Amino acid sequence: MKISGKKDIVAERLRGRAAIDLIYVPRINEAMGPKFALYQAKATLAYNQVVMSDNDSPNEIIERHEAHINLISTIESQRQAAQAQVDAATSAAEIDAIIAAL
Repeated sequence: MKISGKKDIVAERLRGRAAIDLIYVPRINEAMGPKFALYQAKATLAYNQVVMSDNDSPNEIIERHEAHINLISTIESQRQAAQAQVDAATSAAEIDAIIAAL
């Protein structure tokens, strides 16, 4: 007698999403770095044309901040795309393949 069972795809998708977060959250945290809040505040002031010091012009601060935000946005977009793939998957094996490809 052969016993066959099908995995609950909803549970597998949740497992897949959690696995994606385990991969991408550290990447996002690393990209943000330990001084992210400082950079955010400095950029906010620069956007308001407040000069922080003689070494950092507002335009330089803004350019660095935008590059930093773009990097974080790229990683978040990749995370969301992987989650969309998991949401569209129809089997646990397909979800495992998506996770393995990351």
